[in-house]
Amino acid sequence: MKFLEKMMDDGRCVMYYAGDFSKVTDELVAAVNWPEGTDMLSFSFKPFTPAGGCVTHKLKTDHVIRYLYSGKTAGLKPLGKPLKNSPIVARAPKNAAEALAVTLATLGRDASSRRDKSGPAYLRERKMYLGMIRKGKVRSVLLFKNGRNVGIASMADVPRLEGGKSSTFTWFWIDKRLPRAEYEDARYKATSWAKEASQPHMASANFDYNKETQKDDSRFGLKPCRIFFSRRK
Repeated sequence: MKFLEKMMDDGRCVMYYAGDFSKVTDELVAAVNWPEGTDMLSFSFKPFTPAGGCVTHKLKTDHVIRYLYSGKTAGLKPLGKPLKNSPIVARAPKNAAEALAVTLATLGRDASSRRDKSGPAYLRERKMYLGMIRKGKVRSVLLFKNGRNVGIASMADVPRLEGGKSSTFTWFWIDKRLPRAEYEDARYKATSWAKEASQPHMASANFDYNKETQKDDSRFGLKPCRIFFSRRK
C-alpha cells in the first residue's frame, strides 16, 4: 500500500496509510483532507512495540488522540493471576438488559471527567455502542463477589480492513477496591474470557491520556497500529 493511500472513508472516519508511526506529524494532519462533517481522521501504520508499553509522540495538536492496538488472538497472554478458591465468579449476562445496566453503571462512573478529555465524537460513539448492546451485538462477561458486581469485559466483532475476522475489546472495568489477589484474579478471568471468545484477531482502542490501559494492552500482547484524531468541538 502506498503512502497516504486512502483506506477508508465511511462518513464517520477517513483513514490513510502512513506506513510508519514516525511519519504521523502535525504537518501531515494539517495537510490531508479531513472533511468538517467527518468525526475522525486516522492513519494506519505497521504495528510496533512502544517503549514502556505506551505510545509517546511529539504532536502538538489540540485534537483528541486515540490509538488502536491489535494482534493475533492466539498469541495473547491473559493479564493478572488466578487465585485458588477465589470468591470472584464470572458469568455471561442473563440478557441484554443486564449487560446494558452493568455497562451504564461502570462506563458512566467517569463520564464527567471523560467528557472534556474525549470530545463530542466519543460521546456520539458511546451512544452508538449502547445501542449495539441493546440489540445484542456485544458479548460480555460479568464478574461478581458475593453477589456484587466487581467487573465487566465486553467485545464486539467488527470488519477487519486487512481481511479476516476480528473482535474489538469494547469495555473493561475491574473494581479497584478489591483486595489485590482478588483484583488480579478478576483481571485473569476477564482477559482469559476475552482471548477465548475473540475472533482470530483482536483490537482495543485507547485514549492517548490513558497510559495505564495502553500498558495493559501491551502486556496482553497487542501492538499499536493506528492513530485516530477527533475534534474537541
